[in-house]
Amino acid sequence: MKFRPAAIPLITVDPFFSVWSCSDALYSRPTEHWSGKLCPIEAGVYVGNNYYTVAGFNPNGSLIRSRIYQRDVKITPTSTIYEFENELVKLQLTFTSPLLLDRIDILSRPVSYVSYKIEKKCDETVRFLFGISTRGCVNNRNQNVVVKKTPFSLCCGNAYQSPLAQSGDNVMIDWGYLHLCDKDAKVGKINDDTYKVESLPINNIYNPYFDAAFLFTVKNETEGVITLAYDEIKAVEYLGKQLDEYYTKYFKSFEDMVAAAIREYPEIKKLCDKFDESLTKETAALGENYKNITALAYRQSISAHKLVSDTDGNLLFLSKENDSNGCIATLDVTHPSVPLYLKFNPELVNGMLRPILKYASSAYWNFDFTPHDLGQYPIANGQFYSADVLYFNGEHKSIGAQTAQDQMPIEEAGNMLICLAAVKKYSGKQSLFEEYKTLLKSWADYLVEFGYDPANQLCTDDFAGHLARNCNLSVKAILGIAAYAELSGDDSYLQIAKKYAAQWEIDAKASHGSTRLSFDLPDSWSIKYNLAWDSVLGYNLFSEKIKRQEIKTYLSKLNRYGVPLDCRSDYTKTEWMMFSTRICDDKAYFDAICQSIVNMINETFDRVPFTDWHYSKTADHRMFRARSVVGGVFINLLK
Repeated sequence: MKFRPAAIPLITVDPFFSVWSCSDALYSRPTEHWSGKLCPIEAGVYVGNNYYTVAGFNPNGSLIRSRIYQRDVKITPTSTIYEFENELVKLQLTFTSPLLLDRIDILSRPVSYVSYKIEKKCDETVRFLFGISTRGCVNNRNQNVVVKKTPFSLCCGNAYQSPLAQSGDNVMIDWGYLHLCDKDAKVGKINDDTYKVESLPINNIYNPYFDAAFLFTVKNETEGVITLAYDEIKAVEYLGKQLDEYYTKYFKSFEDMVAAAIREYPEIKKLCDKFDESLTKETAALGENYKNITALAYRQSISAHKLVSDTDGNLLFLSKENDSNGCIATLDVTHPSVPLYLKFNPELVNGMLRPILKYASSAYWNFDFTPHDLGQYPIANGQFYSADVLYFNGEHKSIGAQTAQDQMPIEEAGNMLICLAAVKKYSGKQSLFEEYKTLLKSWADYLVEFGYDPANQLCTDDFAGHLARNCNLSVKAILGIAAYAELSGDDSYLQIAKKYAAQWEIDAKASHGSTRLSFDLPDSWSIKYNLAWDSVLGYNLFSEKIKRQEIKTYLSKLNRYGVPLDCRSDYTKTEWMMFSTRICDDKAYFDAICQSIVNMINETFDRVPFTDWHYSKTADHRMFRARSVVGGVFINLLK
């Protein structure tokens, strides 16, 4: 079966600069921001005086257009490559976001490339047109944009600029400037009657929802590249300070950064192609399905983050909890995503964890357990989850009082310690642990006291509600204690973890032979995805026998689109299914899980970026799209 993603990544830079095609053919419907808001792209070829489209701009679909038929689309980790052909021309159109995790200087640039190559099959002259809607720089229908010429681009931005003035979940940016980096670029619209591109005055104000204005360029060459960039002016607000984007560590100005991005494109594209080839070879060795899953997940996971440095120069890699509440630096979103970053640059994991540790060490956090998040993107001033009020304090926004009821104390303490131990394993360094070792000991002690038989509380699967005596959460606590033992060198914690693990195998055993959802429900079951770290980190606290029995149970529950998360519902989580394949070595189970994920991607009717929460019997999207947690599918590459 041909791989058919529900949504195809085009421009994937960060949570705001993100454009997807949510159809099989690029021209079938307007392109969208990951949130589902339209952000149309126009692309096509003039053959003589006739125009043939490959990416449609008109959102109402009323205009009948001449098209160049889409023959193929291929997704690699860093690029999406389309092939179009009719009787007159062939066109290859490639969208590349150079998200190279080991090249922070490149990763930090808010830049994406669109390259084209036309092969003529006729004697007519050909020209390539590319345009992007001015909707890309505003969030609401009532916001107007101004279009401006710069020495290196044509750009558009909200007519009223107020950087970092809003936070939210399913929102687009409404400050800064979207740049089409071409000196010949113009602003225009498409005449609905004649379907001709009409130029508009540059220094005017437009409403992109009603004027349908877009930035465009027409190129006479049959091969070339177009550079798109977004200047956010300020990237995030972090503990009361507005921070610049990370690229400012390398460049004096946005213009200098763009100039380097354009100048270095040939070298950057070679690096991307080399990386794609290497990663594809590695993932294909585990199967065609796994290769396709990881290629789709790669750019999505990375582009759900923002890279900045704090006022002390420390790297921060801040996630946005897309389509679930918009939280920033969410620890239980970091945890499932880290396999991708452990594989290619563990320092980025430190960049995810550092904000939580910094905040928890401050006077603003009053609990003896671990925070869940640091705010709502792009405002990272204090935990947003379970806050009862959002208020203003001086010059920056702060989070109001927290309640203990809806926290995740065991979940987040375990996540922090496990992630830090994983960073040590895959980088050989533990500087972040050393910096905060007193705080981290208190969290390890919390797990020792309260973690084995958890009280009624939430875990990362908060959509399932509160649950007492959660057996999977108990596993996380046990492994968190073992992780602390490794980090601190204190063997007494390892002995506690071993004691708890042995007791767990007795207390958690279910009547059906594997293990329970909670200690007090003998006939229940759930995926024990937290057991994966026992194998990956090499602790081996839990017996091979019980791990094998777990996999046997999951196979018996397998539906066409996956194994249900637990006995309460038939919905499932993509990353947890893939984590479960690392509980023990079982190739048949791994292949079955990969096939079920591909079945969902291919067959779901819900055209949204790679979801991590769907129903295992129907492939219906339950919620969550474009989230960083799909980085968890790379856990099978951690040796």
